[in-house]
Amino acid sequence: DSPERVLGNMAKALQHTGVAGLPKAPPPTSQLPSDIAWKRRAEADNATRTGSSASEFSRMHGIIWAASRPKDNKVRPQEIDHRFDVNAKRGRDLFGFLRSLSLNDIEERKASRIDASAAALVARRSFGFQAIDGTGMGWSSASLAILLSSLTALHDEHKTALHVNSFYPMRLVISYDDDSISNVDLHGGVIRLHPAATPVQWLEILKNVTQESLAELERNQAKLKINTQKVQDALNIKLKKGKTCSSPEYHGFVQRLAEWLDGMGSLVQDGEVHSDAIALARLVLVVEADQACRRAKINNDGTIRVGAGMSGDSVYSSISRCSQDARIKVEYRKKEVERAKEIISRTQNQLGLSRVYHEAKSTVTLQQVIDCLMRLMKSEVMERRETMKLAGQSLGITGSGHFCHLSDDGSVVIPWDWR
Repeated sequence: DSPERVLGNMAKALQHTGVAGLPKAPPPTSQLPSDIAWKRRAEADNATRTGSSASEFSRMHGIIWAASRPKDNKVRPQEIDHRFDVNAKRGRDLFGFLRSLSLNDIEERKASRIDASAAALVARRSFGFQAIDGTGMGWSSASLAILLSSLTALHDEHKTALHVNSFYPMRLVISYDDDSISNVDLHGGVIRLHPAATPVQWLEILKNVTQESLAELERNQAKLKINTQKVQDALNIKLKKGKTCSSPEYHGFVQRLAEWLDGMGSLVQDGEVHSDAIALARLVLVVEADQACRRAKINNDGTIRVGAGMSGDSVYSSISRCSQDARIKVEYRKKEVERAKEIISRTQNQLGLSRVYHEAKSTVTLQQVIDCLMRLMKSEVMERRETMKLAGQSLGITGSGHFCHLSDDGSVVIPWDWR
């Protein structure tokens, strides 16, 4: 057949199957506006990616492209105007959050926190724990109350299987700590229970505690108290266990430091170290895990961070080297704290807040807290109706990157850089 006849048959076949009704191909990239062409090129580059990386690449480019798209749809040089970055502002819009905030939700969360506290009190008295901590899991108070009720029911049913009538002075910590060496810590006096474990598994852990265990814990605590007192009086410091340091590491560090002081007869006389460098105001020495701290470093609050594996000579020289700078930071920190207390008091009086605090596990600084509260007390903010919802409530301030939200205890938590 002739080429014309073949092409005619192909056209009829395409019309019959419906393929001929497909839209036309997009124009070349060179003929598109600059912003649309940029998006096309990004999609073409993404075609070579596979799996989750391709999905994440496409999502991020879509966000950037949408945020930079002009409202009037006029073509202009490609750039991102952060004033129109609604993706970042939406979660930090304080007044938008207050408009949608229901006071009933606050009351329900406060009631759930009271229920959880009551359940913890019943469980603590049943087992004789010194304290019960379940706040590190991130659970709601209602869920935590159910878990603690299950723990109390376990004691009522299997208390005869336990080897002690009271676990005092041990503390109970319920957390997802899978890296712990032992569920029963006889140095720190902590029993760890996993929330995903069954009550029978909890019972097996609790059965490991005996009278001999409590006696060993008492000996360890008494030894730590003696060694700590010796080190603090000799070096004129205050020891504090860091978050990354385990209890056995901390006990071993304090014991080695006390033994080092006993061997330094020419340095220590009558329990005091004769050194002008450390004979001034007492500093705080925070002991972290050896992997987290290899050498001494001064924290922002003026405390000195040292590693649990450091020798006595290293610790002594670190205190002598860092003491002056640490005291400067301590004095500056005191001024910051006084300034923050003044601003917090003014904010509570003007907004009628019952409490203002900054979250302990966040990256927010005192200066950021002050900046946040100063913006809250501006006249244009105070005159808005949404601000009245804060009266009588607790206000928490967290670091950048978080959204305005309602915490588990009913507190209103906002990022310091709210909009």
